[in-house]
Amino acid sequence: MNTNKKKAIPLFTIGGFALLIFVIVALAVNSEPRWVVKFDLNWISRIQTNISASKTSLIENLTFFGSAELAIILTVIAVVVLFILRKFVVGLWFGGTVLVCAVLMNTVLKHIFERPRPNFDRLISETGFSFPSGHATGTTIFYGLAAMFLIFTVRQMWAKIVIGVVALGWIFFIMYSRVYLGVHYPTDVFGGFLFGIASIFISLGVYFLVREPLHNLLVKWRIKDRSIIK
Repeated sequence: MNTNKKKAIPLFTIGGFALLIFVIVALAVNSEPRWVVKFDLNWISRIQTNISASKTSLIENLTFFGSAELAIILTVIAVVVLFILRKFVVGLWFGGTVLVCAVLMNTVLKHIFERPRPNFDRLISETGFSFPSGHATGTTIFYGLAAMFLIFTVRQMWAKIVIGVVALGWIFFIMYSRVYLGVHYPTDVFGGFLFGIASIFISLGVYFLVREPLHNLLVKWRIKDRSIIK
């Protein structure tokens, strides 16, 4: 078994497990058993505490950084930079993952489940279906992919840990913000997080399998690719 396959197998395993848990949560949300209702209401009561105009305004402004619109803009910028650096394989992988998983698949899933948004204690106006949370999905995929790319790039273990902690902290904050603002149920953001994690690890597994063939194809087309090949 070559090195790329050895790297891909654990990634597919983690991604597959996250996807399985997502499917379980999605089916539960669709049927709405008592434990889902209890779980959502319990966490909403915990999160929507000490509501104030200043706190709501701050969270509303910060939650923009987890929006799909910003994720698309940042992805375009990241891909352009990677292409300028001639890291074409990495750019195609990064941009393709965000576009397919964070934007297209999230939209498809929302229309499959058609879960209405919470209609109580809503602090801001929001439209569209609720499950899975687009903010949670987009934030997890974009910032998670960026963090994984940096973790694979840097050599110092302390730097890898800091990057991972900061990325997870930001993702969890966006998840918290959507429940606090009353536009998502906790199971919406949890589902978005699970789908995002599944997308990241499965996409990474695919990347390790296709990066060398794609790199060689670009070289054959006389396109000099400088993506890291290990």
